[in-house]
Amino acid sequence: MSFIENEEKLRRSYKPDKIEILFVGEAIPDDNTFFYAANSPLYKYTREAFEEVFPGTEFTLEVFKEKGCYLFDLAGPVGNMTYKGRITTIAEGIPVLAKLITDEKPKYIISTKSANISAIVIANEHAGDLIPDKNIFDLPAPIFGSHHFYKAKLVKTLKHIYNL
Repeated sequence: MSFIENEEKLRRSYKPDKIEILFVGEAIPDDNTFFYAANSPLYKYTREAFEEVFPGTEFTLEVFKEKGCYLFDLAGPVGNMTYKGRITTIAEGIPVLAKLITDEKPKYIISTKSANISAIVIANEHAGDLIPDKNIFDLPAPIFGSHHFYKAKLVKTLKHIYNL
């Protein structure tokens, strides 16, 4: 089984019966970290945000699943690709995301990287604009020193979603 197949099998094991909040990432990291392996910056700062919003709750992937949350990545690892190759590969994930939106009808979408927002809007349009614009949230990626902004915006977004 390839790296991508292993990662996707792990991801699917945490797919909730009903996706309420769809997190959309750009690509599976190519540095042997992965959200669903609980060892990536995205996992770390998502955990910190959830634990701030839900004090006394220890965040785990199971808690993420129980809250109806699921992370979809538009592409596999793209780190060693040219810019054009990266954009092309990410664009190929748009129809897959549109199908996921159509099938699951999540209430909210959270972009985990600002550059994803165009792909999310296009996928949502292809899905028939099932998600109102006010329910699509754009966060900066928690990398290169932006992790504090990611966490702060995710805390604010989760408090809004859960009316806290």
